[in-house]
Amino acid sequence: MIIRVAEPKDAYGIARVRVNGWRTTYRGIVPTDFLLKLSSNAVEWAEKVRDALSQREVDGYVAVVDEEIVGFVLYGAERTGKYPEHSNEVYAIYVLEEHQGNGLGSRLLEKAVEAMSSSGMIIWALELNPHRSFYEQKQGEVIDEKERTFGEIALREVAYGWTKANYDAIIGA
Repeated sequence: MIIRVAEPKDAYGIARVRVNGWRTTYRGIVPTDFLLKLSSNAVEWAEKVRDALSQREVDGYVAVVDEEIVGFVLYGAERTGKYPEHSNEVYAIYVLEEHQGNGLGSRLLEKAVEAMSSSGMIIWALELNPHRSFYEQKQGEVIDEKERTFGEIALREVAYGWTKANYDAIIGA
């Protein structure tokens, strides 16, 4: 397995992992209609990711096995400006289900943290996400919450935060 910097050419592989990640992680949580529509929106989302990577609005890493992207992390500046101690944000981190449980998610998050070590960061996750414990094991603290609507259902999202001082929980320093 290789972990390397994400490039614009990786956008469609990243979109494929995102769609699969949403479908396996949020099955039974997010309405099925929403999950089914992810495929039809995948090309548009991939093009946005490609453009954002090209223009350096977003940075990231991909995990590659046999020339196929099996995981990714995308990160950059925190989008709202509401969290002065957390000026970075992980926008998305997904690993295909068949590649989970071997430390790949930790390695991707570690790479992102090493790259944005100038300040703290946040990650938003649905409260019902069965993988939220991943952030808790890395000593992320819930610093905020909000509602997010999926079709006709509103679900709570929570923001996990790390200050630069507690990045060692992620990078093992």
